Amino acid sequence: MKKIEGFSNRRELVRRLESVGDRSNSNDLVRIILDDQEKVLLVYPASVRKFSRGGVFMAGKFNDRNALFILGGESLRVMQEYDGNVIHRQSDFVVMKCRWSRSVAKKIREDFPYCAPTNEQSGQISIAFGDVLGLAGKAQLLAFKGKANLAFSRQCIHQLRRLDMHPEDARDAVTWTIFSEGYEGGFAAEACHLTTPEDLKVMLDAGYTRFSIEPFIEPLYSIREKPKIELLEAVLEIPWIELHDKFELMFYRYKGNRIDLGPIYFSDDGEQPESRVIIPNETEVLAAIRMLGEIIIQVDEMERVLVMEDRRDDVVLEVSFARTKGSLTPFELFFLITELLRRDIQPDFIAPGEEITQEHWLVARQTRITGLSGPVDKLTDVPDETSGLRFHGVVEDISYLTALECIAVKEPGLFRNIWAQSRNVLEKVKEEFNLNLSIQKFPPEKEYADGDLPKLLQLKHADLFIKYTMSEVFAKKDEQGRRFLRLAVYDFIRKHESDYTDALVKRYQDSLGAT
Repeated sequence: MKKIEGFSNRRELVRRLESVGDRSNSNDLVRIILDDQEKVLLVYPASVRKFSRGGVFMAGKFNDRNALFILGGESLRVMQEYDGNVIHRQSDFVVMKCRWSRSVAKKIREDFPYCAPTNEQSGQISIAFGDVLGLAGKAQLLAFKGKANLAFSRQCIHQLRRLDMHPEDARDAVTWTIFSEGYEGGFAAEACHLTTPEDLKVMLDAGYTRFSIEPFIEPLYSIREKPKIELLEAVLEIPWIELHDKFELMFYRYKGNRIDLGPIYFSDDGEQPESRVIIPNETEVLAAIRMLGEIIIQVDEMERVLVMEDRRDDVVLEVSFARTKGSLTPFELFFLITELLRRDIQPDFIAPGEEITQEHWLVARQTRITGLSGPVDKLTDVPDETSGLRFHGVVEDISYLTALECIAVKEPGLFRNIWAQSRNVLEKVKEEFNLNLSIQKFPPEKEYADGDLPKLLQLKHADLFIKYTMSEVFAKKDEQGRRFLRLAVYDFIRKHESDYTDALVKRYQDSLGAT
């Protein structure tokens, strides 16, 4: 670890810190030895910022905890605006330390606007990262900065509730990453798997800027298999008054009508693409109405929240079918978007499901929505940039699994405790989530030597085992009422930040084939 000592004034200290940052791409912590030799600051050199109203701001660590340091005159007004304590006095400045907290994170977003999420998207591709732990931001920057617009903090509100985490906790963690890494490229904060207007309002109030609405109707696609007579009966179950429509009118808007989808380029090789035509039959129209009628009502309710809050133009709205097994057909996608637009509901993105075909992109172009969303491995199937369409790729959450990989190597005792607790709660989560995971497939950790513990995480379906037991493991409390395993994982990541970041970067790069 580089160190700086023997500086005579603030200007010299800042100059030497900036010099270290200019020579390093890794932004590793720098040790600053204060002149009394008793206090040591650990500072990220890329975070050094001269504030317009006076003072120099730096992010780092103090006693192994994240902290904000402000260097300036003790009477400087900004010193009164932040919740902190003066920990050192030198010739021409004092050092104030602020514990990283929700109030400090909020103030940083106000004073340094690039640390606040926005809805702006400059390029054709954006990427969102699942990150339930909220500590993967540095790895995401290292792996993807400059390759796409970034949407950090992709948080499922239901998972946050299970973990007893406030939505602002994850957003504040991203604020820390953005500030400490000196990143000024802009980013979004994404709330996913929203199912009710109340969910959306909670995440809107927490400052998120991208919302993935996921109406959940199960089993969605089995409706297509019903005979026509059953579909006719089923469409009568739709609350048509709430839909502000009549069945006959909706049915004949589509049945047998020709839908021409113009061509679109998927590469710049000069090959002329073909136009496509969709002519839905009666069964296809009936199935689409039954599948999507109530979903249209749900989306309308959700967008109404944004309109009432006067925030619709400030956010990105997506309708997602990502968690359903299957995908909308091109006609069903056309039906959904067209009916939403008829009601003056303007989704920005649609995630049609597991598969995204060229026909889905043609529908997106025809209906003039912003673009489609899907797994990040679909990046190779995105239309040419001249199409004007955008793609939002999603990287699945690997933060907890990667943390356990590091823990298995560095702290086998902690890993054994987590693995044992995960086995203890497996039967409970199996029933809750209807999982087909046998405990016999995940042997006790005591059968493995310390050096062989990482092999447990290589077992088939170990990722699912870890993913679905995490919430119960994190909920475990000790005699003092502390969630001791959750705290232990967070403490481990902070202690071994470099190892954790390196491991995450490699896994992220593998997810894109090191593109």
